[in-house]
Amino acid sequence: MAGRKKIKKEPAHTVEELLIKHEGILARGSSNQFDYDRIAFGIPALDDLIGGGIPRKRITILSGQSNAGKSYLAGQSVVSVQKSGGIAAWIDTEMSWDSSWMEKCGVDLDKMLLSQPMTGEDAFNLIRSLMDDGVDLIVLDSIAAIVPANMAVEEDFSFNPMAWQARFINQSIPRLMPYLKNGSAFIAINQVRQSIGNVSFLDSLPGGKAQTFFAHLVLQIRRSGWIEEKGEKIGFDVLIMNRKTKSGGRDQQSCIIPFKFGAGFDIVETYIREAMKYDIIKQSGAWYQIMGEERKVSGMNGVKEFFIDNPNKLKEMMETVDNNGENLDLISEINVEIDDNIPIKNDVA
Repeated sequence: MAGRKKIKKEPAHTVEELLIKHEGILARGSSNQFDYDRIAFGIPALDDLIGGGIPRKRITILSGQSNAGKSYLAGQSVVSVQKSGGIAAWIDTEMSWDSSWMEKCGVDLDKMLLSQPMTGEDAFNLIRSLMDDGVDLIVLDSIAAIVPANMAVEEDFSFNPMAWQARFINQSIPRLMPYLKNGSAFIAINQVRQSIGNVSFLDSLPGGKAQTFFAHLVLQIRRSGWIEEKGEKIGFDVLIMNRKTKSGGRDQQSCIIPFKFGAGFDIVETYIREAMKYDIIKQSGAWYQIMGEERKVSGMNGVKEFFIDNPNKLKEMMETVDNNGENLDLISEINVEIDDNIPIKNDVA
């Protein structure tokens, strides 16, 4: 039996007709209204991991155990926004804001917006309003400290209905989604909890599952190991894993950033580690050969001293790393600022 002849059906409407009919609701997929920028950290390994920086018009979750560096990392995104002339707001539900500490981290306090709301409703209403105003970056510190109004006014501390916080967060986060289109980058910090029961999940987050359902980028932050010098602990490696991404980057991959007490993130050492991946710097035991130099230097500290003593070489190395190992001609206007004297608290949030 011969097959039936397929009849090509003409569309009832053209794309142009539908755009006119639903003007303000529909747009072409190529429209730039769906584009978004990023807030770069200036740390090559981290920016490469997340696709170039924290995305605007998106929700980013920073999760991890206490004292791992979550708030410090969020603070560095604030510094990046302020350097570009943008406005950042910090919603402190933990009541842990420390002005002197943030100032030492590089935050311009006079240009910083801060709120310590008493209830979860106040926090999310403010966040929604700031998004509507187009504030560049909004940091919520933290989801774990959010308390709904009905729980905040309850005098009986034994009053603990099941999943009270998760229900509130699950209802609140979806209501923020329409306001993201105004261009804000939203960072929500959360902590890791152990699950109750025989099976323990080390990455359980308080506040329910909506936060990870609606988040476009989820970064897990934890300590990876101590950095020691002459038997003394001088810092630790911060392991940052990309647990979920709907905004580019390398999903389920991680990077390690050295954190030094008294200096914060060691940007120079981070670039050196990246340079070793491209064989810009070659290691043989305890000795390092730098960018084809005939002489070799001993130890990582020796490598850093070499670059600090030779700023032109440092610029060249950083520029090469930023261009994925391709050695480009130097631009004389590049100005690299290195601050090794930023006091850092030992109890990093």
